[in-house]
Amino acid sequence: MRVTQLITAGLVGTFALIGSATAQNAFNDADKAVEYRQKALSVMQNNFSAMGDMVKGDVAWDSAVFTARAADFAAMSSIPWSGFETEGAKPGSNTDALPAIWENWSDFQERAEQLESDAQALLSAAQGGDEAAMKRSFMAAARNCKGCHDQYKD
Repeated sequence: MRVTQLITAGLVGTFALIGSATAQNAFNDADKAVEYRQKALSVMQNNFSAMGDMVKGDVAWDSAVFTARAADFAAMSSIPWSGFETEGAKPGSNTDALPAIWENWSDFQERAEQLESDAQALLSAAQGGDEAAMKRSFMAAARNCKGCHDQYKD
């Protein structure tokens, strides 16, 4: 009985390690990694644009919609970055990512982490219901987005 428990525990541990190693590199090839990051960033951009339209006054302010978009933006904010780490997923004909990303990798990672932080702050402001705080948090995230795009996107 004790031997069976030890074998079972060993197998569970082995499969957990295999599963986590596989999950870290879930892309079949570089093109899939590029597609993954582009789609994730596209979803983020769609949510951010909806909030931006409200901030600019192009559409009527709706706190519930703003909060929903902020929640989706925050949920997505950690998603795209692994698509930049896959070998071969660097600039090419199918991406606007500039070589500067990989030349300045630590700066790019810091900006990604800051965006995640900005997205969480935006969500917190939205959940607080103060329109002015939402707009301030949106603008902070927008500055970070623009700075990264200016340096790292063609």
